[in-house]
Amino acid sequence: MNGTAELKYSDGLAGKESFFFKWLLKLGGDAAKKNGELLLENLNLQSEIERLKKVNFIDDTTGIHNKRYLQIRLREEFARARRHGFALSSVFIDLDDFKAINDTYGHITGDRLLREMASVLEGLCRSEDALVRFGGEEFVVLMSDTKGYEAVALAERIRKEIAGHRFSCGDREISLSVSLGVSTFNDNDFRYVTNPEELIDMADRAMYRAKENGKNTTCYLPSHPGDDNPVPAGIAERHYERIFV
Repeated sequence: MNGTAELKYSDGLAGKESFFFKWLLKLGGDAAKKNGELLLENLNLQSEIERLKKVNFIDDTTGIHNKRYLQIRLREEFARARRHGFALSSVFIDLDDFKAINDTYGHITGDRLLREMASVLEGLCRSEDALVRFGGEEFVVLMSDTKGYEAVALAERIRKEIAGHRFSCGDREISLSVSLGVSTFNDNDFRYVTNPEELIDMADRAMYRAKENGKNTTCYLPSHPGDDNPVPAGIAERHYERIFV
């Protein structure tokens, strides 16, 4: 010994075959596997959440969207219309004398008629429209970027299509009619309207006025007193082929 300490290193400490590096590789592999399992679990959970959300927004009887969906969509479309200066319209639809149908043929037949009604409405609405079952025999169509005369055109098209449709009712076919109310928020309306639900409330009140006018008719209710109908009925009828084909 010359007084100088001699340092010695383990031969395999830094080698690929060392226990330390094998342990690190195994640890990394286990972590990667665990992360993969967690990722798959999260994806499955997210998929289930989306499925439940969808179920939560679908009406069990008709298979179309429900009132809960309308409440969310209405707030979104109201904010978008106000931000960009679009018109926003709604059509409120009520089957005439539907209680008599249930009383005569039973509620199971009534539900089948509601499903058929929803199918007819889906065929008449545009892909961007929100069609919902509002409750009972009531339906609502929410129409973004849609002026009053366009909403009236759709309402008249729906009214005529339903009146001419033969609905299956057991071993027979029956005719139905609807009363419709139309309402519209134009760009200048957003200066004083703050509650989106006023649009649906106006359309609902217009629908009841249509009932008072003899049913099987369409009524437009202005957003504030002094406004007239968006267009005469005859002009609206000439417009709907252009709008909805």
